[in-house]
Amino acid sequence: MAKISNYALVAYLASGATLTSADCTGDISTFSGECTYQKFSNNLKTGCTVAELFPNGDAEAKVETLCKYDAPVQFVEIMGTYQRDRRYFAGGGPLVDGGNYTHESARLKRFEENMGSKALISFPDYAAREVYNSRNGLATDDKPNGYPANMNLFASCQLNTVMCCFTDDSNGDGFGDDTTDVCRHDLADSPQSNHIKRGWSVFPGTETPTHCRGFTWKDGEEELLGNMMYDISYRTTIKKGYLKGIPGAPMCGCVEHMPTVETAKCRTATKTGDIQFTFTYDGAKVSASNTADITYEDCDNRDLKGQFVANNQGDETKIAAMDDHLAGLGVCTNEDYLSETEIYVREGVSTRYPNVDPAVWSDIVVGEGIYFQPKDLDFEVADDRFRQMIDAGCVDSDDEERHCIIRRVCTSCTSKPHRDIYYKRLTDLPLPSTESGGVNLLRLFMSYWDNKPANNMAAGDFALYSTYEDALEGTNAWTYCSYSTSSYGFPHNCGPTGYVWHQWNSYARGGGYANHHAFYVELPQ
Repeated sequence: MAKISNYALVAYLASGATLTSADCTGDISTFSGECTYQKFSNNLKTGCTVAELFPNGDAEAKVETLCKYDAPVQFVEIMGTYQRDRRYFAGGGPLVDGGNYTHESARLKRFEENMGSKALISFPDYAAREVYNSRNGLATDDKPNGYPANMNLFASCQLNTVMCCFTDDSNGDGFGDDTTDVCRHDLADSPQSNHIKRGWSVFPGTETPTHCRGFTWKDGEEELLGNMMYDISYRTTIKKGYLKGIPGAPMCGCVEHMPTVETAKCRTATKTGDIQFTFTYDGAKVSASNTADITYEDCDNRDLKGQFVANNQGDETKIAAMDDHLAGLGVCTNEDYLSETEIYVREGVSTRYPNVDPAVWSDIVVGEGIYFQPKDLDFEVADDRFRQMIDAGCVDSDDEERHCIIRRVCTSCTSKPHRDIYYKRLTDLPLPSTESGGVNLLRLFMSYWDNKPANNMAAGDFALYSTYEDALEGTNAWTYCSYSTSSYGFPHNCGPTGYVWHQWNSYARGGGYANHHAFYVELPQ
């Protein structure tokens, strides 16, 4: 289903209008550069008027919508259906394992020959995904999207890097030397494609030759993301015959959802000259198209990680985060990973059972699983005590008074940063539930992580940290947070750099990975 289906083209019909003049048919506006209503109207064919084309009004909004959804080639047009794209990105479908590659690739070959390098292509975005993304915290009311699983630019692509990995070259000339070792994959990173809630895979020794390629970009360089996505996916398949993904992982996705590999080839797309947009009227509706001169080539730094480092010079935190996805040549070792997942524990490495010093932290305020601590039946009394602990008089190293820090330890969480989280309040606590507009703060953490009634916004009211030292100094705060409209507790899908699945606790519903967790409050020193 194409994205444009959200905006039924009947909205653009000139119903009820008198017949348009001969000057108002065929190509009615052609221009280069950015697609805007102003350029559309400034270049309108002589003798043709906006009133003739849009007799029901609202012409500016309709043209802007056509610029966004009709003028670029929608990614879904390449193979024709959302379902084909979805299954291909997951590593399956008729093109990948349908049994008749020649037949299934015919449409793709025609697209490559006629439009692959001659048009602006939009990044995959489908009307069929919009409701799902909205309900699952992958979009907001003011920023809706239909991005496919494992490549949501809004919620789970914080490193601005997308990658495809192929394990089958039987329809091409072979991978040659351009292969990588596969290290591991956390199955919880891609449940929408592998249909596994949690688990992990490691790939020791030599496995089937694997080729990975991807692209990375700086903020503000999003114009050709769709073309680059096409290049590393369908275009790679049709040009080189590469198919099938790493077992248990998607074939294509943001690196946050892909397996950890040693290295990947870097690709990019550039355009020569401006993009030309053409608007056409056929007597019933206005449509738009584009032509462009697109070149696909290797990045300046042929290695994806090398290009990422070049793009993010000075941001050591972001560069370090990429190590979890592109390990580097000869660095495909899994000992630390296995220790972190508690398959075996090496001294000084375990992250699942942190020390909670009773001289620094309170007794358990509330907890579940192995930390079970019966919660008070009187939530107002429990919340009042919780608030008193937070307001107990903690100070910074310079003796500046502040709220005491809240700590959640979660030994069952699958994400390492979520096994020990520190919540530092930056503004006054929200009013208690006994007052107008107030909220039960303890229940906010337990089951209803909201940002509306509690003055609980990450941008100003609080900050989250992965270490106590960072919380004290106010350094390396988490950069992404989301909130629940249902019974999901702390910290919903907040993460150090982006959206992280199912690390929330909830005393009101099942699910999630935080089945064994406890909350503590810092003691005054």
